[in-house]
Amino acid sequence: MARGVKKSLQEKIAHKEELIEALSSRIKKEKDELNELLEMQKMEELNELRQVIQQSGMEISDIIQMAQMQTAQ
Repeated sequence: MARGVKKSLQEKIAHKEELIEALSSRIKKEKDELNELLEMQKMEELNELRQVIQQSGMEISDIIQMAQMQTAQ
């Protein structure tokens, strides 16, 4: 049973280089998407925090001052 033409070593190397390049591009794309999602999460958390502060009747500067006092202790 014939297997077909055997690839040369240079062809195998070129194929692996192409595969690595494609995977590297994919990883970069996935990392970019992850960073975008993390930024969205951060914005949602900040918006939630802002809402809680507004509902409490306090100002953001009050919260900052309280946090600074807490960390100084």
